[in-house]
Amino acid sequence: MSQHPEFSFQSRKNEIERLQNNPSLVFDLLVVGGGITGAAVARDASLRGLKTLLVEKGDFASGTSSRSSKLVHGGVRYLEQFEFALVMESTRERARLWKLAPQLVHPIPFLFPSYKNSRVPLWKLAAGLWLYDILAAFRSPTMHRTYLKERCLREEPAMGGDGLTGGIFYWDGATDDSLLTLANIIDAREEGTIALSRVKLESMQLKSESGAAPHEFVLLDPIENKKFTVKARSLVVAGGPWTDTLLGQTGLSFRKMMATTRGSHIVVPHEKLPTKHALAMTHPVDGRVLFTIPWGEFTVVGTTDIFDEKPPEQVAINAEEVDYLIKSTLHYYPRYPLKSSDIVSTWSGLRPLIAPPDSEGASQISREHHLEWRDAGVVVIAGGKLTTHREMAEETVDLLLRKAASWKNPLGKGFIPSKTQHRSFPSLIYPLQKGFIPEHRLGQSEASQLSLQDLKNICTTQMVLSIEDLFVRRTQIFYKEPYNGWLLLPKIKKTLCEALRWNDSDWEQSLASYRSYIETNVLIPLHRKLPEHPTS
Repeated sequence: MSQHPEFSFQSRKNEIERLQNNPSLVFDLLVVGGGITGAAVARDASLRGLKTLLVEKGDFASGTSSRSSKLVHGGVRYLEQFEFALVMESTRERARLWKLAPQLVHPIPFLFPSYKNSRVPLWKLAAGLWLYDILAAFRSPTMHRTYLKERCLREEPAMGGDGLTGGIFYWDGATDDSLLTLANIIDAREEGTIALSRVKLESMQLKSESGAAPHEFVLLDPIENKKFTVKARSLVVAGGPWTDTLLGQTGLSFRKMMATTRGSHIVVPHEKLPTKHALAMTHPVDGRVLFTIPWGEFTVVGTTDIFDEKPPEQVAINAEEVDYLIKSTLHYYPRYPLKSSDIVSTWSGLRPLIAPPDSEGASQISREHHLEWRDAGVVVIAGGKLTTHREMAEETVDLLLRKAASWKNPLGKGFIPSKTQHRSFPSLIYPLQKGFIPEHRLGQSEASQLSLQDLKNICTTQMVLSIEDLFVRRTQIFYKEPYNGWLLLPKIKKTLCEALRWNDSDWEQSLASYRSYIETNVLIPLHRKLPEHPTS
């Protein structure tokens, strides 16, 4: 038996049928967007007693929220831009997540080296980290420490020593961004939220009088190719990079809000780049701050920051970005020259940033979030950071409840303070099955240290509807397994088909979709080919 409540294709089907069969059902709130922000809003709202429905047109976290640097960080680099309030908020929320979600968010040691020709000298780094510790109210595991050259090389022996003057040791946070999003959704469901993935908002009819009559929303279930209508008294748009598109559907007047920038990462085996700490680097070409981050048996290098207005689902790394990221590592790890052929996987996502003045470059755009209210009962939440998702959600629901308090029939029981400040997140870590034999693991990497029963549990309790969901956002098989897990598919076909009740046609469709995902993110940008099609 699974150790968590069912959250599967069958529960999704049952919930959609319930909505179709109860046209008079009225929700207090419809949240559009199943990334980290929408998930957190649904969690906060349901904990305050609001009857909440969340819809996401793809998989949960499939847009931006699974494509971050997988850091819950305080924002050291924002000090240069004098965004002290953002650093205070970020470090406060980071400390809260360390406490409330220790299985999903944990401290990670960072080292910020300085060289003779560095844009930021050592003394300036030291001063900045004192300010960082103060803004963080000394909530890190330890205070920062200043290392001279010899100590730096003892702590990080893979790093190049020529011209090195020293470095700053400090703490930040690491997370599994996809599972953090899912944990928000699962907690919201425990409080009564209905959360539906792969359900698209087709159209809406907003009532002009605040709270007098519910709005109507037409939703599409693409799996069954059926439309159905739901009613809700208020709407939160949490569409990330799709925000402007969703606002266009409201019929209300909104300015263009988003300025999306692409961030890309590469993943290499740890022995190819054996960093012990996460290393903060300033790129030798443009001076941007980017990172090498230890990730178990692998190392992540990222990220880029490039204006990109393509649809989010079309975003992928390109050859120039690969060269850019490799060039940064050659500067800091000259004895470990990376090559494109060392890369196991990549990922790219669009940051949903608020449009800046025309003169600002991509890296200068603020990571602050933006809240906007409309009298029809519509709240827009955009921008912000993964780290501050809980506080963004609290502010969103605060605004909604305060504005709705003036309605003839206020939402819920009126204004109730948020309950998320001290509520722990559910655990989503799956231990290996009792008696599991390591030699019988599914594949070669740490990501595939799972039994077939583990995979079945994940499929039935974490809303898996495709191979991509399972390999990219519920496990790390895509990122860490040779050929991105392609060769594992024959081994797991029977288990997946049984768990998801697929026939051969369903399997082939999901297989083709996953191959396309690998092509977009690995084969095309890295000029690779897959082995033969896994047919059995």
